Amino acid sequence: MKTYTREIEKTPKKLVTNGKFRFGTYKAPFEIVNPLDAKKPLPLRVPKLLKTMRLKEWEAFQMGNEDFFLLAAVYNAKGLGVVQFVVIDRQKNKKYIFERFVPFWKTRVARSLINTVTCAHGKDFSFYIHNNLENDRIFFNFWSLGRKGNPDMACRIEAIHDKGSCTPIVTCQPFDENRALYSHKALMPMSGQLFVNSFVFEFNKAESFMILDDHKGYYPFEMQYDWVTAAGYDTKSRLIGFNLTDNQIKDNHKYNENCLWIDGDMQPLPPIKVERPNGVMGDWIIQDDFNRVNLKFTPKFDSRIDINLIVFKTRYRAPYGLFSGYILDNDNNKVAFDNFFGMGEKKYIKA
Repeated sequence: MKTYTREIEKTPKKLVTNGKFRFGTYKAPFEIVNPLDAKKPLPLRVPKLLKTMRLKEWEAFQMGNEDFFLLAAVYNAKGLGVVQFVVIDRQKNKKYIFERFVPFWKTRVARSLINTVTCAHGKDFSFYIHNNLENDRIFFNFWSLGRKGNPDMACRIEAIHDKGSCTPIVTCQPFDENRALYSHKALMPMSGQLFVNSFVFEFNKAESFMILDDHKGYYPFEMQYDWVTAAGYDTKSRLIGFNLTDNQIKDNHKYNENCLWIDGDMQPLPPIKVERPNGVMGDWIIQDDFNRVNLKFTPKFDSRIDINLIVFKTRYRAPYGLFSGYILDNDNNKVAFDNFFGMGEKKYIKA
């Protein structure tokens, strides 16, 4: 069997130092996430406003337990802002979705995860994240008024991002010379409440999880990638999960954001490919060339966004469903993900 290894380096203080991105894989957060300080490899100086407009960024969570799966996200693609809160009630087989398209300047995505805020607000909703990693916590609060068949919803979550229960995968990956994608992804325990109309559901720390996805990138004008994720507790009561992406970066054997989490331990994984022989709502096959990843994703709930404007185009598919199969850990033990609920994305944006 071929073996796959990847160096995990000591995290620098800054994502960009002396105008250069610090490419690599790390397991601790950057204190300063400063992609706008990167110098573009051109003879002319690029205005900061133009660099800001090229930077796509979002902060998102996947959360849940055996009864619910939740997605919460603030996206700022600069051409458009999107706020999402999705609830999958696994026991009732129902989906509730809050989604707003807003001017991008009305979304605020935090510059780092050290005492910062990501937020978006409107007349009928409020979305607020306090990134408090200096105290090993992330706090999430959301409410929306029901409309178009959806109920009133609210959510309060506290996630525990400490060294004993959470090792993130923090990456800086190259698209081109000094053009990069930054990502901080972490699986951690969480607790809190979900409110749907008059019903209240408690999330217990011992059986609930959150996956954090903090993301910024100087993507190409045509941005596209495949992504899948899932998490939960296995038969040994371990909190396990994975993050797997196939995107446009260079040298994806050395640089990628693929990993397996087992009870706070993060293990990097090889590049993967996603095949959909029967389309997006058919089974997805996720595998790699090192025989570490062997998963099948069966969509149960559809989710899509299609926008075709003069300066902005998107084809976004993000179904929710069940995973089966396994991932090999560093000792070649099979970590089973049978009947684990999660989601996938097939994304294309031109902007």
